[in-house]
Amino acid sequence: MSKNESNQATFYVEGNEFEEKLFPEELDHILGEDPEHRTPGREKNLVGLAFSGGGIRSSTFSLGVTQALAENGWLSKIHYLSTVSGGGYIGSSFTWLFSQVKGFSGKLFNTEENFPFKKALGSHAADAGAKESRSLIRHLRQGSNYLTPGGGITGASLLAVILRGTILSLLTFAIPLVLIIAALVHYNFLDPYSGGLNVFFANQLLDLAAALFGLFVGLSLLYGVASRVHFSKVFAYKIRRYFEIFTGRLLKVIACVLIVGSLPISYYFLTTVMAAPEAASGITLAGLVSAIVSIMKVKNEDSKLPLGIIGPLALFLLVYGILLLAYWAVDQYFAEIWSWKWYAIAGVVMLSLTVNINYISIHRYYRDRLMELFMPNKDQKGVSFSSASEANGARLHKMCNFRDGVSGPYHLINTNMVTEDSRNQKLSGRGGANFLLSPLYCGSEVTGWRATREYMGGKMNLATAMAISGAAADPHGAPGGEGLTRNRSVSLLMALFNVRLGYWAPNPAPEHKAVFTNSPNWFVHGLREMIGFGLNERGRYVHIADGGHYENLALYELIRRRVKTIIVCDGGADPGYTFGDFANFVEKVRVDFGADIKMPSFLAMCPKPDVDEFGNRKNPYGVDLAEKGYIKGEISYGDGTTGVLIYIKTTLIGKLPKDIYGYKSAHPEFPDETTADQFFDEKQFEAYRELGYCIGKSMMKDAGLKKWFAGFKPVRAQTV
Repeated sequence: MSKNESNQATFYVEGNEFEEKLFPEELDHILGEDPEHRTPGREKNLVGLAFSGGGIRSSTFSLGVTQALAENGWLSKIHYLSTVSGGGYIGSSFTWLFSQVKGFSGKLFNTEENFPFKKALGSHAADAGAKESRSLIRHLRQGSNYLTPGGGITGASLLAVILRGTILSLLTFAIPLVLIIAALVHYNFLDPYSGGLNVFFANQLLDLAAALFGLFVGLSLLYGVASRVHFSKVFAYKIRRYFEIFTGRLLKVIACVLIVGSLPISYYFLTTVMAAPEAASGITLAGLVSAIVSIMKVKNEDSKLPLGIIGPLALFLLVYGILLLAYWAVDQYFAEIWSWKWYAIAGVVMLSLTVNINYISIHRYYRDRLMELFMPNKDQKGVSFSSASEANGARLHKMCNFRDGVSGPYHLINTNMVTEDSRNQKLSGRGGANFLLSPLYCGSEVTGWRATREYMGGKMNLATAMAISGAAADPHGAPGGEGLTRNRSVSLLMALFNVRLGYWAPNPAPEHKAVFTNSPNWFVHGLREMIGFGLNERGRYVHIADGGHYENLALYELIRRRVKTIIVCDGGADPGYTFGDFANFVEKVRVDFGADIKMPSFLAMCPKPDVDEFGNRKNPYGVDLAEKGYIKGEISYGDGTTGVLIYIKTTLIGKLPKDIYGYKSAHPEFPDETTADQFFDEKQFEAYRELGYCIGKSMMKDAGLKKWFAGFKPVRAQTV
């Protein structure tokens, strides 16, 4: 345990105590200072590095930039490393290697002479450090199709995990559905035995729906009559609001009752025309196909059938098909289903399926594959890699405990806490809040921060935090800081089919401390994801996923800390150069922290058409080029202090190696290929890494930036 860790007596920090308690403890940890003898004004010269979201593309680009920073001694001057989503892949790799007791050569990795990812190619650098760097980079390069890395883990493995979760999820919710249908039949709310047109008269649910609709009509008439009465403005407003809320919910109830009540009618006609199970299966299959299309179509602007239509249609077909199948099962096997023995069996099955939702979803597969690539074990020779069993138990609170002679940035891992169902209008409108995972504290401003060594019993590990931060596929998450997936039908379908990478974590607030050693129940929390109820900051568990759903540049927490100099690597997909992630960042930090970001024109980073006024190509490669890959802006903090923001963008510039221009010619979407492509090959990996390296090198030739960074000293690591 480090000196600062032993001095840390605070286990929980309230949301309004960041400046008073949490921030000073971070600085003690980073600067190695005794809390009783803190240097005044030490927070005024902090330097931060941020890696954006963007999957393996952002990770590889950020690796190249960091290689350039390390070569020129700039990396050793950085106090904070803030990552989100794909940027967290390589950021967690750095943290893992810096935190090793011994590096692959028996030395401790750091940000200077023992930097683990040196750009040492070929046999020109034969020292041990260069050989290890070559081994590490080769490991990343050859394994960048990390979801299907081989060695027995193939595309079939991924498909098996997806199907496993889907089948178990459907069973989890299908069994109680059959029992509910059986109960409705038993108590004559649904009657499969009446036959013919009698089903219209023997179905009590349809009578209930008619009665509820009559209530709606009556309320509407009453509202019309009441409109002639002169109430006070306040009372009239309350009446309108109450009517709108109640009748909206009433219509939802009527729709649900009608759907279930129509089952005997649909069943009768289907058995008249064709076999009921085949018809129900066909409807279910149609819904299933539509659901898959809906889930895969995040945006569908060019489609003749927009997502706003296909999503609800898919949901209706799928749910109605499943209801018909359940009704058919009750019709055929009612006696067996209604027996206590079957209920006992169903209860045991249900109990077995209410397991930890975090372990049955795709999250664990995704986490393990990332861990194997970016946090590998070393073998005895130190030049090749086996599994990642050592990293599997690497506790987050043990990371970034810097030792003698070793420096490394303090890692801030950003995730998004879903707050769709919050009572706080700001939180429900945004759909989320930034939830931090770091070596000292985990939590958010709205829940408070819990000491990481105590949070979850100290079991939160680096690999899990990395995977949560990159959990892009989530029923209630939209990219680019948009917060919620704005199509409820798609959200429900994703939850039903167990298409989730997110994580249910204990709420850090003191009143929920008792749940730290428990597990989130699949049935309860899966149902919450389907209907959106309980997704807020108040529950025993909070749902956290990709931090890019909140802020995709990983700058939010650095602005909270008023960092003096920030370098951000933006590797997000932005083929139109709209800078949407940057706009989202600017709006959030202005509203939340009163910080104003002033940048020069982004046009310098936008590729210009590669033709002159006569239509002739300007360069021999026929590639559109930008003037430069970075710009420098100014941060005006709410307390009157200022800072510098260096913004690096994935864009093509001049004087790059020829193979990058060749890759661009063969792949026109480069360097903004879709984030859905998480299966990089060697050429693709090298194109993004070398692009980041070259832009980083060009940035550090900037006379103004060189002069600026000359005034910062290397970070002094604390001793233990």
